[in-house]
Amino acid sequence: MKILHLCDSLNPAGLGGYESIIHYLSKAMVSEDTKSIAVTQSPHRNSPQIVERENYTIHHLTGNLLEARKWEFFALPEDQRERAVDDLFKPSDLAENVEMLADQLAKIIDELQPDIIHAHSIYVVFNRVLTQLHASSRLSIPVVVTIHGLPKPLVLPDGTKTTDYNEFVSFFNFDLVIAVSEHVAETLRKHLDSEFHDRVCTVYSGIDLTVFKPMPEMEKQWDLAFMGRLESMKSVDLFPEMLTILKPKFPDLTMMMTGEGSLKEQLFDEFEERNVGYMVDYKGVVESEEVPVLINRSRIFLYPSRREPFGLSIVEAMACGVPVITTDVFGPREIITNNHDGIAVPPDDVNELAKAVEKLLNDDSLRDRVGKNAVKTAHEKYDIKQHAKDLLSIYAELIAKKK
Repeated sequence: MKILHLCDSLNPAGLGGYESIIHYLSKAMVSEDTKSIAVTQSPHRNSPQIVERENYTIHHLTGNLLEARKWEFFALPEDQRERAVDDLFKPSDLAENVEMLADQLAKIIDELQPDIIHAHSIYVVFNRVLTQLHASSRLSIPVVVTIHGLPKPLVLPDGTKTTDYNEFVSFFNFDLVIAVSEHVAETLRKHLDSEFHDRVCTVYSGIDLTVFKPMPEMEKQWDLAFMGRLESMKSVDLFPEMLTILKPKFPDLTMMMTGEGSLKEQLFDEFEERNVGYMVDYKGVVESEEVPVLINRSRIFLYPSRREPFGLSIVEAMACGVPVITTDVFGPREIITNNHDGIAVPPDDVNELAKAVEKLLNDDSLRDRVGKNAVKTAHEKYDIKQHAKDLLSIYAELIAKKK
């Protein structure tokens, strides 16, 4: 079976998100006699047309280089972005881009002859492209889409303010929609017309358990770890006060952090103002192969999101046997059983977060028990090999219906 994975965007740094999902999924599907192809927009003006990866190939479509200009925009300092908008974008950009990409994608499909298209959170660009291909009868294979996130505000090139979910449902041409959690599925159904509700199903994502696993030989270097975007959604703004609360009882506490985001400067300024900066070991953006090692060198993994569609990082830490403290909301609520294979606290409650940290740091046997239960849960529910088999069954059923 030949699978074409379709994404509006892939991070040019190749880190996290859909990049990791496609990487691990393609690897898991190799043993099932499949071939994976990823198609996305060129992230740079001079991006290579084809990039060969170990288990899949990435094809970059240029369109009118709207995606490349987007990354140029985000590379600018925030105080320069407003002045650069008129130079980088024009109101007709989206329509022009879709028109060009439709021709380019149609040629790729004709050339590669995939059996199915598996799109990933295509909210603005490729859902419009697929709609155009359907309208012109240039697309006959099934299309399934996985929605990985929850609704977010969006501004189109012509200045229209909308949300990604509104754009998604406005150009809906999918045989099946896979939600990464029940919460995402429920949210999708609220946006979709009732006639499409039965096309939505939930399939939890999987992780590579040969990569994310306990490493008992690894010496613990940090008490706490956070690995994710430095954004309000992830509640990283609670960390300075959390460390301030914990400092009197744990003056030598250490916390490892990775990631980038809009709160980075503010966050580290507050660490210094509260005199807890010495506790934080910031690693910046790390390569994917470093992630399981960093997790295993930590005693506790923090992921106290205010809003989270699923929480794959939670599952990765669980598979490593590192106790996770997360929040009792949205996706994390579907992963963690409180006080069994993780600790769940109310969102936006720094005192409860600090209490949970104190509880785990003071009780080695509790950390050990929660960690072992977490490994068991990860193996029972989130194995990427089983996830790949489930998807292949879905693909086969959709392909058979098209014949």
